[in-house]
Amino acid sequence: MITAVERSRTATALDRTRETLRQMKRRDTRVFPVHEIDTDASGVLVFARTPESAEALRRQFRSRKTDRMYEALVEGEMPETDEPAITIRSRLGTNRRGVVESIADADAAPTGEDKPRAAVTHMRRLKTGNGFTLVRLRAETDHPGQLRAHMSESGYPIAGDRAYSAQRREIPRLALHLTEVSFEHPVTRAKIRLSSPSPAGFRKSLGEGGASAEDNRAGSEGTPDRTLADHGSADHMRTAEGGSQPTHWDHVSEWYDNLLADRGSDHHENLLIPGVLRLLETEPEQSVLDIACGQGMLARELAKLGARVVGIDASESLIERAREASPDDDHLDYRVGDAEKLAEAVSPPEEGFDSAVCMMALMNIADLDVVLAGAAEMLAPGGKFVGVILHPAFRSPKQTSWGWVGASAENQTQFRRVDSYLSDTATPITMNPGAAAGGAEAVTTTTFHRPVSQYVAAARKAGMLIDSIEEWASQRESQPGPRADEENRARREIPMFLAFRAVKQA
Repeated sequence: MITAVERSRTATALDRTRETLRQMKRRDTRVFPVHEIDTDASGVLVFARTPESAEALRRQFRSRKTDRMYEALVEGEMPETDEPAITIRSRLGTNRRGVVESIADADAAPTGEDKPRAAVTHMRRLKTGNGFTLVRLRAETDHPGQLRAHMSESGYPIAGDRAYSAQRREIPRLALHLTEVSFEHPVTRAKIRLSSPSPAGFRKSLGEGGASAEDNRAGSEGTPDRTLADHGSADHMRTAEGGSQPTHWDHVSEWYDNLLADRGSDHHENLLIPGVLRLLETEPEQSVLDIACGQGMLARELAKLGARVVGIDASESLIERAREASPDDDHLDYRVGDAEKLAEAVSPPEEGFDSAVCMMALMNIADLDVVLAGAAEMLAPGGKFVGVILHPAFRSPKQTSWGWVGASAENQTQFRRVDSYLSDTATPITMNPGAAAGGAEAVTTTTFHRPVSQYVAAARKAGMLIDSIEEWASQRESQPGPRADEENRARREIPMFLAFRAVKQA
């Protein structure tokens, strides 16, 4: 079993933490720390309830199998750059003053704990103002003092960090917060994600004029930014009223990577991608068009089977990430382009593509008819198109929800409530509600709901005949508890995804 508490310097949070630990002690429950965060930092701490689980989790943290996301308020206003993220690499050692810093191997102790350690930090600028910058840091390695040393050596020390030459006095403590930790449960193997929004004071310190690189870019182009829909890939969207507008997902490409790394990866790896490969029936050297390919997770799996894949996505950042993940694979060709204007970005083989796929993005695009018609034009006669969406009958955001009936936890039944289904809707979704409630910039998008009949009609209108429809249930398991068995039963009975295959008619 695992528990987590938020470490904070505020009296209220400390009181809450102490009370949690007192309750565990009264129940004769021992807990074992799994990892550490720097002194005076705040954020998520993970504890295990057995020594065996603790050791298994510690191995994960040491071997880079966990994801740790931080936010930090640093001194100085970073200029906007064209790079979506900056990677800092160095070797860390402890100098003669006992301070961790990047250090040449010859200047550090050759053995023991002070032996230089390879350290990698990925940094993204979020907002600037009032002489500060708010940054997001992903610790690929997470050594003590790593983030503090890397930010100081980059010229932007973390606010409140006197040991690393921070000068501003209005920040009373180290302005570093571990916002998110994800790891594999040592027993169930389920992906666990724990999060804690950074203190609202981080953003307040930026002042009234704090503006993000994304805000500035959107203003200069005169167009609003597009953000990521649930499990979707970046592509063209329209307003809820139906008017076309160009949109940009570059500012959430890192967030999307993290989404697939934690909440979405088990669905993609264990359910979505295997299901798509089975429906496509792809053979070596066949040509495949991956529409709204994101960072290329599916495309890479198709290439492993010997297929020649063209991936298209509207986000330059996501396409760049796709290229970086497989730079030397001549079976992969990634292009920036609009799903509603495929012909402008893609020239199909002379006979047409053997198949096309759009995985978890159709519900994020307003004009379904245009996308399916464009996909059909790209296909050879007899070519297959596979689409995968959240199940519109049971998983429509803000129109469906879980509920319980029964007098006691042991005798309750879980059901799925459906408030509407046949009506078309365009629903704005905040993808990071916890962080947004804590003062973070909201990551929002629009999800377009349509009944299944509209997908059938759009395929027929495009000259394709649907020959297979499958409904896929989540394979996740609830953690042990009085409702776990019923939750697992309901999860298996009520599908999460709907997949369909359509064949282009001759």
